[in-house]
Amino acid sequence: MKSLIGNLLLLAISLTIVFAISEVASRYVSPISPGPSIVDMQGNKQKISYIQANNRFRIVTPDYDAVTTITRDGYRAPAAKGNPDVIFLGDSFTYSQGVDDDQAFAAIYCKEKNLNCANLAVPGSSTLYEVDRLEHFIKNKQWRPKKVHFFFFTGNDFSDNLDAHEKRSNGQSYEPVELNIDSVNNEQKSITKKIIGFGLKQSNLLRIAYYKVLPIFRNDPEKAQQELTKALQITQSELLRLDCLSKEFAFDYQLYVIFSAPEISHEKSQDLGDKLQAISNKKMIMLSDLFKDNTKDYFFPSDGHYSVAGNKKLAEFLITTPNKSRME
Repeated sequence: MKSLIGNLLLLAISLTIVFAISEVASRYVSPISPGPSIVDMQGNKQKISYIQANNRFRIVTPDYDAVTTITRDGYRAPAAKGNPDVIFLGDSFTYSQGVDDDQAFAAIYCKEKNLNCANLAVPGSSTLYEVDRLEHFIKNKQWRPKKVHFFFFTGNDFSDNLDAHEKRSNGQSYEPVELNIDSVNNEQKSITKKIIGFGLKQSNLLRIAYYKVLPIFRNDPEKAQQELTKALQITQSELLRLDCLSKEFAFDYQLYVIFSAPEISHEKSQDLGDKLQAISNKKMIMLSDLFKDNTKDYFFPSDGHYSVAGNKKLAEFLITTPNKSRME
């Protein structure tokens, strides 16, 4: 019995050591962010949304500690002076999550071009919500922009649109959860979900297993294709709504497509870009080739958003080649 207990103890110690080594190695080889935290300038955790008016806070992950300022009208600084000439629309990539206010590509572009701009992007948002948000500022705040730069992110906008469409069809709110962080924190969860959530927060190895390995076993190609087809139909409807707004309120707009680093590295961007272009009655600017030679420097390793260098690269592209439809 003593021998058995000793062997089991030795096995437990060995497995613990192996797990610890694997955990450390995974954070270098394939880091996945445990998710962002919002803290005030002194480092105290905050329960506020990403666009709560008149706020200044820091968004913190293992990749960055980014100072973020929200204007009195509830969008990311810098603030427009009265009616903005140019509006930026999109999700966390357009919001430039992960960099300070003046490092965001929209801010760099507008400063260099001496334009009066407003960045209405919201992390976690769907195309449905983004067009709603634009319409709200146009109709309720009487904004009359000359140009709207709309950015679609292939990494999660398809799934976000599916989820938002289902909620809207059921008469539910489809605002992104980043707008109501308290409701997420107070959500009633089962013990199992709490344990899984705690494990995913603490261990990069578990995050790899949960987000990368499990989906392989759960993958259903036929179902995935059906969902993509439906997501494209929903996206097409919202792009048409954007087009109608542009005609009604006499503004021009440009559509851009942002791809994740893995999509660019694994050469999936061409196919996704073609599918999106097929549903759009306006030429889209595909941004994959802009970063294909060096995704490591332009995307944060675990968080996946554009790094400081990535934001600067995109800003320079917008400044120098604003009308180019596809990188050669």
